[in-house]
Amino acid sequence: MIHNEIGFLIKVISDRMKALGDNDLREHDLTFSQAQVLVVIERSGGSIAQKEIEKVLDVSHPTIVGLVNRLYEKGFVTCETDDSDRRSKIVSLTDKAVALGKMMRAARNQSEQDLLEGLDDQEIETLNGLLRKLYGNIEERKV
Repeated sequence: MIHNEIGFLIKVISDRMKALGDNDLREHDLTFSQAQVLVVIERSGGSIAQKEIEKVLDVSHPTIVGLVNRLYEKGFVTCETDDSDRRSKIVSLTDKAVALGKMMRAARNQSEQDLLEGLDDQEIETLNGLLRKLYGNIEERKV
């Protein structure tokens, strides 16, 4: 493999996983990006400030506003003004989103199994370590 193909391969894998995720989520009227927001909220205990979602996903305020609004319209989240900071919005999962979360975890686990098919435990551990190093390198250059 040519050394300068690594970034390209990471991008192609990422794009393909997103497309597969979008396809799997279509039957639930969700996109991969919307599902990512739901995962962030779930990992935060079911409720989180909208500003925190922006930080975790490293996306702009207008992007998160659009995603949260669509999730609200579809009945996956509720939104309330934060009592301690009236400028802040708290986003919480609905029962509909919690129930869907179980399916999403199973689908995510299956996607990862598919991605790692043919690799043994040592190869997976090595891959994980190398990807973490790459992530650390790129985080140091973050703008």
